[in-house]
Amino acid sequence: MPVKKDTSKEIQKLKQRISLLETENKHLRNELHLTVEEKETAKKDYFDIISNMEEKVEQRTRETKELQKISEAKGKELQFILDISPAMIFYKDTQQRYIRVNQAFAKTLGIPIKKIIGKTFSELFPDTPEQFLEDDLEVMKTGKPMLNIDSRVKTRKGWRDILVNKIPYKDIDGNIIGIIGFALDITDLKLVEKEKKDLEKRLTQMEKMDAIGRLAGGVAHDLNNVLSAVVSYPDLLLMKMSEDSPFRRSIITMQKAGQKAAAIVEDLLILARRGVPTTEVISLNDIINNYFNSPEFETLKRYNPQVEIKTDLEPDLLNIKGSPLHLTKTIMNLVSNAAEATLGKGTVTLATHNRYLEKPQRSYDLSIPIGEYVVLNVADTGEGIHSQDLKRIFEPFYTKKVMGRRGTGLGMAVVWGTVKYHKGNIEVNTIEGEGTTFELYFPVTREPLSKVKTFEPVKRYVGHNERILVVDDVQDQLEIITTLLTSLNYSVKTATSGEEAVEYLKTHTVDLVLLDMIMDPGMDGLDTYKKIIELHPGQKALITSGYSETERVKEAQRLGAGQYIKKPYSLEKIGLAVRAELDKK
Repeated sequence: MPVKKDTSKEIQKLKQRISLLETENKHLRNELHLTVEEKETAKKDYFDIISNMEEKVEQRTRETKELQKISEAKGKELQFILDISPAMIFYKDTQQRYIRVNQAFAKTLGIPIKKIIGKTFSELFPDTPEQFLEDDLEVMKTGKPMLNIDSRVKTRKGWRDILVNKIPYKDIDGNIIGIIGFALDITDLKLVEKEKKDLEKRLTQMEKMDAIGRLAGGVAHDLNNVLSAVVSYPDLLLMKMSEDSPFRRSIITMQKAGQKAAAIVEDLLILARRGVPTTEVISLNDIINNYFNSPEFETLKRYNPQVEIKTDLEPDLLNIKGSPLHLTKTIMNLVSNAAEATLGKGTVTLATHNRYLEKPQRSYDLSIPIGEYVVLNVADTGEGIHSQDLKRIFEPFYTKKVMGRRGTGLGMAVVWGTVKYHKGNIEVNTIEGEGTTFELYFPVTREPLSKVKTFEPVKRYVGHNERILVVDDVQDQLEIITTLLTSLNYSVKTATSGEEAVEYLKTHTVDLVLLDMIMDPGMDGLDTYKKIIELHPGQKALITSGYSETERVKEAQRLGAGQYIKKPYSLEKIGLAVRAELDKK
């Protein structure tokens, strides 16, 4: 039956098709079934993979922690190395923020490290100079270091002078990621260098003054010997001359000229600190008032009629110890300069006051120590002093005046020398176009004022034919002093050397020896006096010189010699000194 056969084939094909579809469906649903062995193998492989991954993760974690510890240790080690460095060291990123600094850096800035990290210098100090920050950018831009940058930076401790070196900060690939800086605080070094320069200047000035002193000493010794005749003989001539003599005025003029010449020599000695000012307890107010009553002040007013001179003197001013003559010269020089500084029209003010310094105060050259002072201010409303001139105003022979017409160039040098002799200090404050103030500090003394000296009549110091041996190596001096002492009724014997004097005293005695300190060649005054007191212990003697008091003079006085008399002589000066020594018990 053909129809049945065909149907059977069709049914068979349909069954096969259905089976194929079921297989495809299982694959599509991922429902393929594994055997038990296959499942166990797959499961074991899965857990082995997972286990290996966990071990690798744990190993990597351990390695990471170890690396982190090593990194932290290296960081601490680096920070320790940085912190023990005396130099300031810092790291900055490309935004100029600090990422690492050392203790020296933080200490100089006056800020803890933790407050510096992450900040820029501008954030820490808004007054930072722009150049200081532009240098950072230049180093990062060019990749080249900048060395020995001298900067002045304002910190919380004030302005500091910093010497900085900056280099590029690079990563391992050579990329610039910031800068590294090395810096030194050279503020103290600069102060030391400034002090060194100041000391060198002072040394140079001292050497200059010493050279002038040696010159002045030689000039003083020789010139004072010459001036003795000009100063001393007029006294004798005036004593014997009638009041109406036509020569009297000329002789007085000659005598005053000699005294002025002697004063110039004294100025040289003062500025070289080799003069011997006579010190006594005085009131600076009295010195100022006496100057205002002097012919010199009247001359100053006559030449400067439009300059107003005012005073503001403290009534209860304390006393000082000093030389009235040299302090008067100091005031005269300061007032004269102040009047000239006003250019003929202005105000000059002299003020005195007591001042106690509780801490050292800066002055023109050195600091003024703690203590009690009498302060003299001389202020003017003049043109002020140029900064270049201010450095030199106390130098000998430095002047803006026309030499020979308006000064010798010694005025301010004499002021300086006088103040230093009085163990004082000077401060100068000046503003160009507004004026200048000189402030002089003199140490206070609690001793009472010295008695005012009065004119002594000749009869007060005449002699009674006492025997005096005059020893001097200059013949003119022997003649002058012999004439003066003879006119005062003394019996005078002379010797031209120390050796001659000693030889004479081996067989003779005298009431007084008048002994020149500097004699050449041969023994000087000290060696001569030592020989004399071997022959005549307790021998009365006076020491004279045209130069200045020295340690040898003081040693002679310690051995028993009396007063020191500075040439040129005057009748009153030599007469009073001789009489005082002879009257000693």
